[in-house]
Amino acid sequence: MDRPMDVGDLVGAFFGTLFVVLNAGLLGPVGHVVAALVALACGVTVVVAYRRARRGTGDAGMFPLTRSYRLIVTVEVVALFGGAILLGRLAPQFSVPWVVLVVGVHFLALARWWLVGARPFLVLGAVLTVVALARAAVAAVGGPASAPTAAFVAGVGAGVVMLGGTTPRAIRSLRGA
Repeated sequence: MDRPMDVGDLVGAFFGTLFVVLNAGLLGPVGHVVAALVALACGVTVVVAYRRARRGTGDAGMFPLTRSYRLIVTVEVVALFGGAILLGRLAPQFSVPWVVLVVGVHFLALARWWLVGARPFLVLGAVLTVVALARAAVAAVGGPASAPTAAFVAGVGAGVVMLGGTTPRAIRSLRGA
């Protein structure tokens, strides 16, 4: 049996949807809209499953906001914005891969210092890190002209990974409800 839906599922679905919506432009106007709608449908499915799972329990499904959690998220936010701003000016092809890398490393850190050994975080962090590094390697070869492709592959790839980690559980939760 899956663990109950929690706030982490909402966060993952939100950012997964955001990654797809913001980075699917290479699919063309119609493809972008279709990808965005599919991502939004996945996000809404997670929200509905979360709300149903929490209805009547009075439990918000919150996770412990410990000192280590707050520190990891603070470092993540500084790295995200600082790196994205700097790379946006100096090497735009690395901006989205950087964001995905920071998010991936953040999950690895959460698994190491917050929810020690949390397998879903380890897997998600490892996959996102590999996606980011692979795309960054291609961006290094392709130069600034590869920025749209880098954003598409890293951004949509990250979105698919994050939605792929939350949506199936949400569907199973809704079927069992």
